[in-house]
Amino acid sequence: MKHWCVQCRIANVVIQVDGDTEACQQDMWKFLKLYEQVEQQQADLCFSVTHQQGVYHFTSKVGDEPSVSLWSSTDDREVSAALEIHFYSQLVQYLYQEKNILSIHAAVLGMGQQAVMFAGVSGAGKSSICTAGLLSHASYLSDEFTLLADDGHVYPFPRPMQWEYKEHPAFDREEIERTGLIAADYFDFPNTEGTTVRCHLWHPAHVQRQPLPLKMIVLHQYDANLDKPKLIPIPRHEALVELPQHLHVQAGMAKDLPLLNQRIDQGCIFYRLHFPDVFAAWKLLEKEVF
Repeated sequence: MKHWCVQCRIANVVIQVDGDTEACQQDMWKFLKLYEQVEQQQADLCFSVTHQQGVYHFTSKVGDEPSVSLWSSTDDREVSAALEIHFYSQLVQYLYQEKNILSIHAAVLGMGQQAVMFAGVSGAGKSSICTAGLLSHASYLSDEFTLLADDGHVYPFPRPMQWEYKEHPAFDREEIERTGLIAADYFDFPNTEGTTVRCHLWHPAHVQRQPLPLKMIVLHQYDANLDKPKLIPIPRHEALVELPQHLHVQAGMAKDLPLLNQRIDQGCIFYRLHFPDVFAAWKLLEKEVF
């Protein structure tokens, strides 16, 4: 018997997360609360927590297929952490295979009625750029997953933003909370050595719900050696050659490059941004392109 059940919708896919025990409910909700909530829908993907003889079991189910075991532990916090890993990976695969939607490892914000994507390698400053935009009243689509449909629109995937530490090197935590634009939370889980690790979560207040046309792409990189940010327009072909490496599901350059070229609107504008300071970088973007 289900003790709790949450249904959410991402890119027209209904995901259900449920459990037969109170354990995991509160922690899992922290990862799910930003998504569009629905009720009594037929689930495309289902994740379930069951508790049997002192062990928590975490399973997934796609449509009418049999359930698959994902994780088992006597510590419910491990199971909650497993939700985040498998929720993202399984949904990305499902969207690619069943809905023909590409997932790009990039942050995306809503500026007016258009989507602006920020793509860079890990450590390039996606979350920092995203935070700066949110504090300037941009709407939040995602800091990690840009869901690009075949019509050139981006669907929101508003997972909670995460910082490894309580404080961010570029932002004052108390100032952020005072704005009311981003709320702080946390999640504790045991690492492989059994030590409790705290993951800091951030929930933007202004979440975009409807898909937006992708009209601008910024390839960015944090560079502490610069004196000031540099923003230059770049040709379409230069940007497109770099984007396939950021796809979560890759089919090879020969297939991925034409597919991206087809989906990204011909009127899309491309920039390259290098910056030593995220505040100065956002001010430059506001001055030059927004």
